Amino acid sequence: MNTVYLSANAGKPLTDFLRNSGFSLQLLTGADTPVYTEVSTHADIHMCQLGLWEEPRLFIGNSSKLSRNYPGNIIYNAVCTDRYFIHNIRYTDSALLSEASEFSRTIIDVNQGYSRCSCLPVTDDSFVTSDAGMQKALETGGAHVLFIQKRHILLQGFDYGFIGGCAGHLLINRKPTIVFNGNLSAHPDYKKIAAFIKDRDIDILFFDSYPLEDIGSILTGKPVTAHLPEDYLHQNKTKEAEPYK
Repeated sequence: MNTVYLSANAGKPLTDFLRNSGFSLQLLTGADTPVYTEVSTHADIHMCQLGLWEEPRLFIGNSSKLSRNYPGNIIYNAVCTDRYFIHNIRYTDSALLSEASEFSRTIIDVNQGYSRCSCLPVTDDSFVTSDAGMQKALETGGAHVLFIQKRHILLQGFDYGFIGGCAGHLLINRKPTIVFNGNLSAHPDYKKIAAFIKDRDIDILFFDSYPLEDIGSILTGKPVTAHLPEDYLHQNKTKEAEPYK
């Protein structure tokens, strides 16, 4: 059974679907972490997925290395595909960078420290972002980029969230699928996003019963470094995600 790591604040339609599809859930509750409350449950603050669908690994960071504010809370918030490792390298955790070197052939150094939040990988060399600096860096590095409008995504405690933090990469019925937390079709660039993804023979799945919300990504993979406190991660049997209100 594959395990999915995501915020305990994820929408109930999403978590119900994942359970019914046979996934085991690890819901992050925000306990025992020094980062500020609004992102304390975000998986992409505490870990980094290495690879997309083909046997990804999950680098689980050491929470004692994190600090409350930027840049101390972004040391694991990177994008890692088989081709690219994307982050503000000045702040990347050295252990993560070493582990990622087994996956990614090219490092792309960007100013945006919240790289995984701000950038949704679609394939190893295709990305969606609303960050102009990331778009330029990725295209300079040879990647295909769909640039979308900012806003139109919720993020608790902030004016808006980001496309990468809404989604994750799962095999649904053995088909590569990008799963979104909320109603992607309400985004003004929905048609462009859907076409960009589907043109690469990847399915999309979203839930139109609640708004699109940045929850710190939906991550999966075989853990390679387990440093989070034992009681930080709560299995679905002991902690239910609350529906969006």
